[in-house]
Amino acid sequence: MLSNKLTYMKSTVRENLSFGSSPDNPDGLQLKITFDEDTKTAYGDYTVPEKFQGSPDVIHPGIIATILDEIMAKINEAMNFKTTTGELTIRFLQPAQVNQPLHLRGWFVKKNKKVIENRAEIENEIGKIVARGKGKYIELDS
Repeated sequence: MLSNKLTYMKSTVRENLSFGSSPDNPDGLQLKITFDEDTKTAYGDYTVPEKFQGSPDVIHPGIIATILDEIMAKINEAMNFKTTTGELTIRFLQPAQVNQPLHLRGWFVKKNKKVIENRAEIENEIGKIVARGKGKYIELDS
């Protein structure tokens, strides 16, 4: 009986409810990130609503980390790498304000066997970088 349940669970198609990028997750960020194949870069704009603040009027650092991870994951997806996050290093340079436009960008760095490395940055509306991220992603077996 247990094996029937497992078989059913494996064959069920699951809806993409990614917190970072799914348009179908009303509680998520719903990031829209574009990938440029020629330069292997990802970019987008996003304004974080106040429901994701930490300190008053400041974006929670976990949300900043999520945005950076999503940018780098989008690069992997666009390059047809099926991955999971292995390591994130985030440098918070200055507070980022809620309800203020942010510019997002990331780029592919290298692939070594099953590890893909990417970088990403978030810039505020006056051009100051508020956070930088380095990510290592583990390529999954297909």
